[in-house]
Amino acid sequence: MDSQNKIIKITLALALGLVGLMWLVFGYDTIFHLDLYKYGVKPRTFSGLLGIITSPFIHSTNGYSHIFNNSIPAFVLTWLLFYNYRNIAFKVFIILFLGTGLLVWIFGRDSYHIGMSGVIYGLTSFLMICGFLTKNLSVAAISLLVIFLYGSLIWGIFPLTPGVSFEGHFFGFFVGAILAILFRKQLPQPIKYRYEIEEELADEMERLESQLGEEYWKIPETPAPHTVIHPHSSTDPLNIVYQFKVKVNKDEEKKS
Repeated sequence: MDSQNKIIKITLALALGLVGLMWLVFGYDTIFHLDLYKYGVKPRTFSGLLGIITSPFIHSTNGYSHIFNNSIPAFVLTWLLFYNYRNIAFKVFIILFLGTGLLVWIFGRDSYHIGMSGVIYGLTSFLMICGFLTKNLSVAAISLLVIFLYGSLIWGIFPLTPGVSFEGHFFGFFVGAILAILFRKQLPQPIKYRYEIEEELADEMERLESQLGEEYWKIPETPAPHTVIHPHSSTDPLNIVYQFKVKVNKDEEKKS
C-alpha cells in the first residue's frame, strides 16, 4: 500500500509539474509582455525548430481561455499515462511531444503554432486506442473514461475554427495512434484465470500425446556407458602387477 501511494504521489507530481510550468511561462509572458509566441513552431524556418520544444509551454496572453482549456486535460491525461503505463510513459510522452511539433514544423501553415493542445490530442489518442488493442479490463476502462471525458475533441482535428492550429491537433492525434500500435505488446496483458490456464495445459498435453505417444511424460532410459576392447587391437592392454610385502621391524627380526 505504501508503494502504491508513493507511485500515485510521484505521478501526480509529474502531471502537476507540467501544468505548473505552463502557468509559469504564461505568467512571465503576461507580466513582462515578452511576446513569447515568437518562440512557437514556425513551419519550415530554422528559427522555428526551437518551437518544437518550447511551443507546448507557450499560450496566448489574450485572455485566460487558451491556457485554462489546456490545463485540466493536460493534468488528467498526463497522470493517466504515467500512472497506468509506467514502463513506457516517458518514451511515449517524449516521442509524442517532439513528434507532434516536428510534423507541424514540416506540414503546418505559415504561422506561429503554440499551446499544449497537440500533446493533449496525442495523449487522448494513445489512451483511447490502447483500450482496443488489449483485452485487459483496466486498460479498456481507461479508454472508456478518456472517450467519455474528451471524446468530443475529435472535431478539433478538422479546420473548423479560424485561428486554431488544427494541424497540431491532427498530428498529435496521429502520433498518439501510431505509438499505441507500436507499444501494444508492452501494454498490460489480460489476466489469465485458473480455468483458462487449465485449458491451455490440457491442449498442450494433447499436443504432446499426438506427437510422442501416451507415455510422453516418461524419461527415456539412457544405457550405461561401456568400453569395448577389440581382441586384435593394435594396442595391447597394459597389465600392472602389484607385490605386497609385510614390513617387519628389525627388533622382531632379531628375536626370530
